[in-house]
Amino acid sequence: MTSYSLVQRALHWLVALSLAALYLLGLWMTTRAGANLWDDQTNLLYGLHKALGATVLLMMVLRVFFKLRTPAPGYPASVAPAIAWTAKLMHALLYALLLAVPLLGWAGVTAYPALITISGYHLPPMPGVVQNETLAKQLFALHGLLAFTLGALVLCHIAAALVHLVFKRDGVFERMWPAK
Repeated sequence: MTSYSLVQRALHWLVALSLAALYLLGLWMTTRAGANLWDDQTNLLYGLHKALGATVLLMMVLRVFFKLRTPAPGYPASVAPAIAWTAKLMHALLYALLLAVPLLGWAGVTAYPALITISGYHLPPMPGVVQNETLAKQLFALHGLLAFTLGALVLCHIAAALVHLVFKRDGVFERMWPAK
């Protein structure tokens, strides 16, 4: 196998696009909230952020399922073992944060409580999380910190992918690219 399955590649790129949207929404909504602009637009931004975050969590559960069921394609022989090990570590960290960040957001909106998303749809409360505004603020702070950490790792991931595509031209990038 020289590339990931079509489902794995589709989930990868859907999560990537969703993350870009989540960062934009997150920055926009928190800027408006910080300026004390609580109106329909701010509420819509928060609702979209929560709905999309829940969607990313579901997509990541599917990604983990497929990752456990289907082994990753091997690296080309030209990739040094240390580079392959570093890539595996990076992927493990990305997966951990791609699960932890939306789980912390869900826990935060459960503790606050602020479970409404868009069109009157409410997220279910996270089991075991009590309503407590102080706890919610702590969860949101950790959610934000880990989101920025995830963003930094994503930028490193993109940089490494571009090095493989542009400079090394070793086929690593093509394993996840949609076109074969």
